[in-house]
Amino acid sequence: MPPPRHPTALPQPRGYLLTRARTARGWTQTELARRLCALSLTRGRPLRTGRDGVSHWENQRAPDLFTQLLIAELLGIPPGAVDERPWPQWLSEDPAQRPAPRPWTLPGAAQSLTELAAVPGSAVDTTRRDLVLIAGSTLTASLLAWITADPVAAGQLTTGRRIGDAAVTRIEDRVRTLRRTDDTDGGGAVLAEAAAALSLVRGLIRTRTYSTTQGARLYAAASDLARQHAAAAFDIHGTCADTAFDTALRTAHAAGDQALGANALAFWTVSAYNTGRLQDAETMATTALAAVRGTHPRIEALVITRRGRARAHLGDARCQHDFDRAETLLDQADERGEPGPDWSYWFDRAEILSARASSHRDLGEHQQAEHLFRHATGLFPSGAVRDRALYLSRQAEAQLAQGHIDHATATANTALDLTETISSHRTTNPLLAIADDLALSPFAAARDFSERAHTVLAA
Repeated sequence: MPPPRHPTALPQPRGYLLTRARTARGWTQTELARRLCALSLTRGRPLRTGRDGVSHWENQRAPDLFTQLLIAELLGIPPGAVDERPWPQWLSEDPAQRPAPRPWTLPGAAQSLTELAAVPGSAVDTTRRDLVLIAGSTLTASLLAWITADPVAAGQLTTGRRIGDAAVTRIEDRVRTLRRTDDTDGGGAVLAEAAAALSLVRGLIRTRTYSTTQGARLYAAASDLARQHAAAAFDIHGTCADTAFDTALRTAHAAGDQALGANALAFWTVSAYNTGRLQDAETMATTALAAVRGTHPRIEALVITRRGRARAHLGDARCQHDFDRAETLLDQADERGEPGPDWSYWFDRAEILSARASSHRDLGEHQQAEHLFRHATGLFPSGAVRDRALYLSRQAEAQLAQGHIDHATATANTALDLTETISSHRTTNPLLAIADDLALSPFAAARDFSERAHTVLAA
């Protein structure tokens, strides 16, 4: 039996950044090919590429160096970017995909909220905003500004009826409830709710007056809602919602809460390394770590665990040192009785074990991965349904990679039992891949699982 696939959530085609650059300009594949051919004539080396050639670049093959330089020139990207980063990563320097510049001030945070959300009460327009990409040097500059800018005092942007403490508390309660909903029901149950709540908070910030303390609480709520919306978009659609994450970072800054911003970066890191942006992911996690180092041992452990995962995706053996450090920090937090902020409740030893196990899996060390996944899934609380299902599916992958078909089938069935109760394509995809691998198995139980998985998950 061939080794199982190890899919991430809806992985992007290799050249998806070219697709985004083309789409941002309203060009078809044929139009892009026409423009490249015309430009090549002026450079004395005519191309003969057409729509099929562009399609290959967007899905499979990398163009040669001369063609890459032509593409850079056509898109307005400095040619040095082609030398500095491999295909297609240098396309992240595309000016048409960069967000509009905004200052790291209170009005800048409010503007970011306005651009992310439509009118109050409506859902966030993720389709339109997906065209914005924050990566490469743009990402580095943005993160540097976040970590070095002076925190601003939250205050009033407009005049209006003063908001009361009870209203702010109700919003915070709603944010807290949505976090737990994500644990038990997955991103599908959170996506629209988080968008609606974010629009509500945006409306309050724009139309009401409030004290400095209340303003900080409102911006903190907006930050976590933007982060939840972005994380849910990844869980359901497999997209890295840069604009929502950037808004989460800016509103956390407006709230004067670097730990909350580091948490947004930690989730952004997960979305980035699962959509092929490996170096960006490590940059995000390293920046977040610099912001919280020596302040919150539990939050530092959370962030360094995410950097470990980014490094594992890069094939960097230092990932294990990150996990060792995370365990030490978590021990320190427990010894000192420092539970961390309310939003960090979910981060525990099971998370570190799962990250370490996932990294062994990424590095092809399936026996170690299986052992750690088994240990980790036994530690998750009963409410962490989505995470238990996800890591049980990865445990099944590790078992299948070792040829343990009976164990893999049993584990995958347990994961499927949990997946039936949630809405999370991040969990659905690996189970479907396992089902495909087991479809032609000589074992009846394995074939039965394959049939059941396709029936249940297609519903």
